[in-house]
Amino acid sequence: MKNYWLVIAAVLAACCVGLVSGEIGATTNASITVKDQAIPGDGIVGNVTVDEAVSNGTGWLVIHNNLFGHPGGVIGYAPVEPGVNTNVTVTVHTFVATDTLFAVLHHDAGREGVFEYPVPDVEQKMDGAIVIVPFNVTAENATLMNLTGLCPR
Repeated sequence: MKNYWLVIAAVLAACCVGLVSGEIGATTNASITVKDQAIPGDGIVGNVTVDEAVSNGTGWLVIHNNLFGHPGGVIGYAPVEPGVNTNVTVTVHTFVATDTLFAVLHHDAGREGVFEYPVPDVEQKMDGAIVIVPFNVTAENATLMNLTGLCPR
């Protein structure tokens, strides 16, 4: 009889987990629009501007550097509100920036207003794919690395 109740409890728990993960991952309209741009600033920090970020709930617009053609480390982030956010400015660390950056939408799923990456502030998805857009940058007062064509050994 105890096993019967354990099975019921496990099924109910699985249903609840499915509902929570469904809310986090079920995005119908998330998107990012960003143009190639120059980063104003110095050799330590600068700003990039994302033209539009459509977020499925409260979240973060996160900028990653380029690591051999794939998103690398986080170099900056800014909060976004549910729906359309225009001209979002993100302060980035230019001393670790590369000439190609990735803009990624994340959920604010943990403590409200605190960026907690990689968990629980996971990436937002659209049709099962992470909402991510690469863009090219140049820096006014810094030298940016180019890691796209290099292969790690």
